Amino acid sequence: MGGEYRETITARLKLAVYRSKMTRKGIAEKAGIREGTLEQYLYCGVMPGADKLAALCKALEVNPAWVLGLGDVCGGTDGTTGKERD
Repeated sequence: MGGEYRETITARLKLAVYRSKMTRKGIAEKAGIREGTLEQYLYCGVMPGADKLAALCKALEVNPAWVLGLGDVCGGTDGTTGKERD
């Protein structure tokens, strides 16, 4: 995966985590992954597989297309705008 895409995914995951107001532990539990794995995605340049990315997007209530840099709408895993965002 190219560096630009990796940076976009990492930045958007970090933003979604921040906006969620949940702890990293809580997000990891909700997504069914270990907290250490989440931290690798956020801080170590490790990219989640499709299944883990989908689980994280659902836990964070964000649109996967937005995380991938394919859309401008942040929220709603069903393609809607989801919760109101800043």
